[in-house]
Amino acid sequence: MSRLAHIFVATALVGLVAACGNNTLQHDAAVPVGRTSSAPTPTPTASADDAPAATSTSRAPSSSSPTSHPAKPTHTDLADLTIHPDHIGPLKIGMSLAAAKATGLIAVNGGQATPSTGACVYAHWKGRSDDSWIVFNGRYGLRALASFGNQKTPEGIRPGSTLAAVRRAYPHIVWRTDGDDTPDARRTGGDAMVDFVKGDGAHYRINIRKSKVTYVHLESDRAGCYE
Repeated sequence: MSRLAHIFVATALVGLVAACGNNTLQHDAAVPVGRTSSAPTPTPTASADDAPAATSTSRAPSSSSPTSHPAKPTHTDLADLTIHPDHIGPLKIGMSLAAAKATGLIAVNGGQATPSTGACVYAHWKGRSDDSWIVFNGRYGLRALASFGNQKTPEGIRPGSTLAAVRRAYPHIVWRTDGDDTPDARRTGGDAMVDFVKGDGAHYRINIRKSKVTYVHLESDRAGCYE
């Protein structure tokens, strides 16, 4: 080969090497559209605003959830009933014996003959002794009703109350004479009658001894088998 040919081949080889080098640099410097670089892409840090809302473990009750019901009122013990001017619990002065039995609160005393129209029938509070007595009249129904336990009037009068407390609660008490001529203002014992509600057919009979209440009963205003 001639010298001129050798020079030409050498020059071509130098140019080819230079061209390949430029193409490599350009390929590394630019990423074609639609392709990704092989270098790892940094993961962006999420801000507080971008974070998903935390799911609460507690849920508000739905409208279909069962609602709590108010507790039923506690049943009042019979010994704590109020002695109203004409009744204690469902037992009311003047009610019939049959109606009183239907309450389930009384027990008729045994050994009694079948009463006549005007005769008495004696009973007592169920579950109590005969001392907690109840008297019925065949014509006028419930005639007298003894209280027991912690039963007291709405004004707080009960066994153990003082005569002074009775006078304050009931300024217009009327004493049964019982042969005692002591003026009412000076009496310290006996039966004090209190017609607290005029026309209701009943009154309190409050027994007092040595200025202290011993019992509080309810009585019918009607005359009958009980004194």
